[in-house]
Amino acid sequence: MQLKLKSLLCSLGLATTALLASHHVQAEGRLTIYCTVQNALCEDVAKRFSEKYDVQTSFTQMSTGTILGKLKAEKSNPQADVWYGGTIEPHFQAAELGLLEAYRPKNQASILPQFQKLMASDKGNYTSATYMLVLGLGINTEKLKALGLEMPKKWEDLLNPKLAGEVQIPDPRSSGTTYTIMATLISLWGEEKTFDYLKKLDANISQYPKSNLVTSNLVRGEVAESIGFTHAYITEKEKGNPIEYVIPEGKVGYALGGTSIVKNARNLDNAKLFADFVLTKEIQELPWREHHLYQLPSVVGAEVSPLMPNAEKLDFVEYDFDKFGSSEEGKYLINKWVEDVKLGDKLAK
Repeated sequence: MQLKLKSLLCSLGLATTALLASHHVQAEGRLTIYCTVQNALCEDVAKRFSEKYDVQTSFTQMSTGTILGKLKAEKSNPQADVWYGGTIEPHFQAAELGLLEAYRPKNQASILPQFQKLMASDKGNYTSATYMLVLGLGINTEKLKALGLEMPKKWEDLLNPKLAGEVQIPDPRSSGTTYTIMATLISLWGEEKTFDYLKKLDANISQYPKSNLVTSNLVRGEVAESIGFTHAYITEKEKGNPIEYVIPEGKVGYALGGTSIVKNARNLDNAKLFADFVLTKEIQELPWREHHLYQLPSVVGAEVSPLMPNAEKLDFVEYDFDKFGSSEEGKYLINKWVEDVKLGDKLAK
């Protein structure tokens, strides 16, 4: 009886080992990406990676906030291997929450000098700056002319009463853009003045949609102005739409787009290859060369389209990434925006 039991246990052990080995082999040739850049770019980058490394690659395109929420929900059973794109603060928050795998890509040392201090910190253990976005005001010039208004020059110009119902910004609960707006203004003015400004701006806001809808609504003339990243406005102008962008006077807001590997990724080796891949010159230049997408490269030596703002001539805001990259601060500011700005008047009643 004991011999039979030992034989049975041995057989079960061998079967389990074979099953695990089989699962490992199946996983070796795969990569699943959560992607926060434009869908066409997600598809192209995934395809090029797949062809280069003979890896079966799939992606799901979602907003930054949505992906962070999914990573939290999937912590015990991750469904993706790598997170590509999206403003970098939520990546830092994900690392703080134990949702990311430590890895420094081979080309991380070639990231632009102004971000090397950030990359040299512990944050660079988990996330690499993959591109740069410049914050600005988007203008529908036809709509603005119909309103009899001149081009805005500074943040305060959006408070003009003639712009009532003519401005949109994204909802920060699903978008990293408005979190960057808040971080920029707080860095410039402090928290109290920033939220006073956002409350006043709310009087001119028609709605707070998702990021991609803000630019679409601006192009359709549903509003005259919006706040967002200049790359989207450059693309729409290039298409022939009556869109211009303005970078407000003073220090300039910006965002870094991040790439991170998901903790306990099923395809860790391929995720590392992908983190290396997106910092190569080819992929850094791919957005503007092939897709008319104008986020700025983050790597030294990658060429920049002449349509993009010249980053070397801009005086950028100095962010406290320890502060704005913390999950506690992110939750606090978004909740404060909901309570004080989005629901402010209703709660007061």
